[in-house]
Amino acid sequence: MLPLPSRSRGDPMPVDDAPGRRDESSSPVGWQSPVGATAVGEAALLTDAVFRLERAIGRIGNKRLARWNLSLSGYAALKILQTRSDLSLAQLSRRCFVRPQTMTRIVTQLEERGYVRRRPHPESDRAIALALTDAGRATIDDMDAEVLRINETLARELDGDEAARLELSLRRCALAVEAELRDM
Repeated sequence: MLPLPSRSRGDPMPVDDAPGRRDESSSPVGWQSPVGATAVGEAALLTDAVFRLERAIGRIGNKRLARWNLSLSGYAALKILQTRSDLSLAQLSRRCFVRPQTMTRIVTQLEERGYVRRRPHPESDRAIALALTDAGRATIDDMDAEVLRINETLARELDGDEAARLELSLRRCALAVEAELRDM
């Protein structure tokens, strides 16, 4: 595991000063935490870290899937259809955390590449069911190897206990935010 730089509560997070690179530490919430920060301030730092990790995973995932001309969202759709066929576009979009319009575009691309086919939904006259094709199933194995490399990178940074605690904490936070959203 790489050693992390230490910082006091008032120190800003380090910034990548490579020429031509955007300051990745800037975000709507901000990286700096005032001296004597409250739990809310620490949560803001956590929010920034989660956003930064999500963007980094998206960028590296898209690079790893570039040879298939596929994004992580497209890969996620294929993985979900691998275990659950006959989903509608709306169901798949919810499982992939994208808008239905975005999922329509993704599924169209997957269909054009021969990875997915549309057919009448077995439970609805209006909905369309989605299923993987044989080509889609065959391609997922190659894609899995590339995406697994992202997980291996994370595993090098966190031991098993750290990863388990972080996952549990992040899922608990997600459930709390989702519950608040439902109550709005």
